[in-house]
Amino acid sequence: MIAGKGLARGYWNLPNETDKRFVPDPFYPGERMYRTGDLVKWTEDGELIYLGRIDHQVNIRGFRIELSEIEAQLLTLDSVKEAVVTTVKDAGDHDALAAYVITKNDTDTENFKESLKRTLPEYMVPSWIIKLDQFPMTANGKVDLKALPAPDIEANQTVYEAPRDEVETLLCGIWEDVLGVSQVGIHDHFFFLGGDSIKGIQMASRLTQAGWKLDMKLLFQYPTIAELRPYIEKPIFSQPTNHLSKEKSF
Repeated sequence: MIAGKGLARGYWNLPNETDKRFVPDPFYPGERMYRTGDLVKWTEDGELIYLGRIDHQVNIRGFRIELSEIEAQLLTLDSVKEAVVTTVKDAGDHDALAAYVITKNDTDTENFKESLKRTLPEYMVPSWIIKLDQFPMTANGKVDLKALPAPDIEANQTVYEAPRDEVETLLCGIWEDVLGVSQVGIHDHFFFLGGDSIKGIQMASRLTQAGWKLDMKLLFQYPTIAELRPYIEKPIFSQPTNHLSKEKSF
């Protein structure tokens, strides 16, 4: 549990999740506490030992994500009957999001991604959305996450397209260095290649050093070089400084 003046007001447009997570503070009437979902043990020495999670919250690329929030947004789509979101390993052996849905009709799941992008930040949009006829269940009647089919990792791999100008060439080179990959095309997804917020800062810093400027927030909205290119500002030229002091006339 956490509390204090910096506590958030709640989840955006998710009143049910807000009610579950933000509860009255028994120590300070009128204030609230947030259920973090962290499971800890208090030792006799007064230390807290972290044991894991008791909910569906995960950490993806440095962002703490509530899986039920993504599931709730999927269920707002008219075609989705049931939804479950979990983590899988991508081609770079990094944790990534995969959503499994049961639909009411034969709908292209690619449209689901576009719909989610209107209500969720880019890092919360699943890399894969897989349609199933039914979910595998455990003996306790819960979805058996371990029995869900693995996503087609290659399905997210894009056809390589070379940079079209000097800025895209510069960006491709920076991404290759920062992400540690051999070749980056203009349609490759920064986060699918293993990028995270820290690597994004490194990329923006390298870009600034080369004389160009990028608002880091745009990377989450436009995670490919082709999408990002229009927002790369013109070279930053510093004003020349006159180091010669003027002589005073008498």
